[in-house]
Amino acid sequence: MFSHIAAGLNAPDSEGSGAPVESTPAKSRQQLLILYLAMLATRAGFGSVLLLFPMYLGVGSFGVGIALSAYPLAEFVSAAPIGRYVDLKGRRRTLVMGLLSVSLLTMSISLTRNPYAVSVIHGIMGFSGAAVTVSSLTMITDLTRVSNRGVGMGGFDFSNIMGYAAGIVFATSILHFTGSHYAFAFIATGILLLSAGIATLIWVRETIHISTHQHHHPLVALDQNTRAVLPVWFGLTTILGVVFVLPRSLSELGLGSSQIGLTLGLGAFGLGMGSVLFGRVSDKIGRGKTLGIGVAGLTVLLFSALEAVANTPSRIQPAELFILGVAAFLATATVPSALAYVGDKSDRDLRGSAMGIYSMMLSLGMAIGNLLGGYSMRVGGLRTILEASAVVLLLSLSATVALAYRAGALTLRKNR
Repeated sequence: MFSHIAAGLNAPDSEGSGAPVESTPAKSRQQLLILYLAMLATRAGFGSVLLLFPMYLGVGSFGVGIALSAYPLAEFVSAAPIGRYVDLKGRRRTLVMGLLSVSLLTMSISLTRNPYAVSVIHGIMGFSGAAVTVSSLTMITDLTRVSNRGVGMGGFDFSNIMGYAAGIVFATSILHFTGSHYAFAFIATGILLLSAGIATLIWVRETIHISTHQHHHPLVALDQNTRAVLPVWFGLTTILGVVFVLPRSLSELGLGSSQIGLTLGLGAFGLGMGSVLFGRVSDKIGRGKTLGIGVAGLTVLLFSALEAVANTPSRIQPAELFILGVAAFLATATVPSALAYVGDKSDRDLRGSAMGIYSMMLSLGMAIGNLLGGYSMRVGGLRTILEASAVVLLLSLSATVALAYRAGALTLRKNR
């Protein structure tokens, strides 16, 4: 699958905001393929931890939410400085350091089941996660151009989504063979992450990164229109953080770990394919229109899900499931179009900083979403989770409309 995505991308050429990467088309495709596989392994590690935490810590939903939120909070604090470091010192160095450190930290979780100690370790992992995310996004921006960056970012999102799902399946499989030996599962996950780091060290090559902007405020990397998208991006990532408690909420609906893994795995594959498809769509019709499709799909998804869970899950009708599936597929248009738009608008010398700002919003949204999801689950279950997500979406959309109006454009035009 990843080879097909990479094969659809040619080597970058000169564009308004960037410069060519010194690479042949074949080498560029190879670099993208390795990046996608490294991100798949990395997110598989994080997805594995996501499933293991509730069982390993033995605390309630809110406690799990606190432990999970430590990671994105640390990522939020470090994303902008790391973005600047990526601009000045290089993408590959940052990526390798992030992958190797997060693998060791994951294995160290096996040494303790103290919730506070695990939260601290998970928080430190957030610094490594920021290094991986920001450097990867910047390298993908370097290796693509405006006409194919959407599908490039779609491949990145496919790696993320499938990685999380693969991690959940991976952890479920490990537990199936080892029973309740959770420590071994964390060690196995760390080895998986370590393999990604070693592969990156061996095969990934540096892209052009010389920066002439020695000192600047991080927001300088974003223009007014790009800043206007920040609230809706924050809202989307907050909803993503809320969704991270779904494995626990599904278990409380009576589903076993194998059923949860299979359900999330199949759903993730469909959503990942949607990201690639809508990434290509954004290359054809423009980022703003595609982002609008995604936001509309997410809105329908949330309110349709609220209507569906008003009754017990066993009474959900096939027509309702069809609407939910279509809306979820359309919602996948949000991430590749937003990330491609940031890559289009950012200056070559500030690409790391631009991706750092967006990673900050991603991390903050996920941290708040983890807490909100855990609290909502404790207070009212799945229905309250969906209600909280709907409120977040409406508030973020309102803020984006206000900022876009202030910037003089309510829609984002195609960046050519």
